[in-house]
Amino acid sequence: MNLFYAFLVSMSISTSLLSMQSQPILDKVEIKSEALTYSEVIEIPIVDKDKLFIRGREWFNENFKSSRNVLQIEDKETGELAGKGIMSIKTSYRSLGDRPYHADVSFTMNVWVKDGKYKYEISNFEAGGTQQVYRGPITTSNDLKAQMIGLSKEKANDAYLKLKKEVDKEANLMIASLKKKMAQESNASNW
Repeated sequence: MNLFYAFLVSMSISTSLLSMQSQPILDKVEIKSEALTYSEVIEIPIVDKDKLFIRGREWFNENFKSSRNVLQIEDKETGELAGKGIMSIKTSYRSLGDRPYHADVSFTMNVWVKDGKYKYEISNFEAGGTQQVYRGPITTSNDLKAQMIGLSKEKANDAYLKLKKEVDKEANLMIASLKKKMAQESNASNW
């Protein structure tokens, strides 16, 4: 009777594992690297703090339009603007061919302004959502050291690197957009 019970339990586990293989999920992750962060100080001589603050606020208003992207700090006195956002990434992973998936990656965006310069920082990238192959932080490491049920270590790392590459593209588009906005005159009227 114990053998029969053990057989039924093993069959149940095998069936569960087979159904999980169609949608790989994160099993465990070992992260021993730094969080991915983009940061730079940009000088714009002869532009005062107030004008840079207005430009930064306009950029946030133009780029953080949905309920998923929110400006949380707007402090003119300290010159700080900060928000949380989510990048919608379309990527793929290899499992019996390329399989597309959608990834929601949250991040934090900070801008600090002073007379003649500003600093931006984009950090705290975290993959989440419902259809994720990888859930967790995006780091400076190119070796995930993760195991995903249904994917070999090589395929899991490949999926992570594809996701990281798309995050890099999106972050650089945001940076270019911010730099362009901060370099041009504000459309806001002083009334």
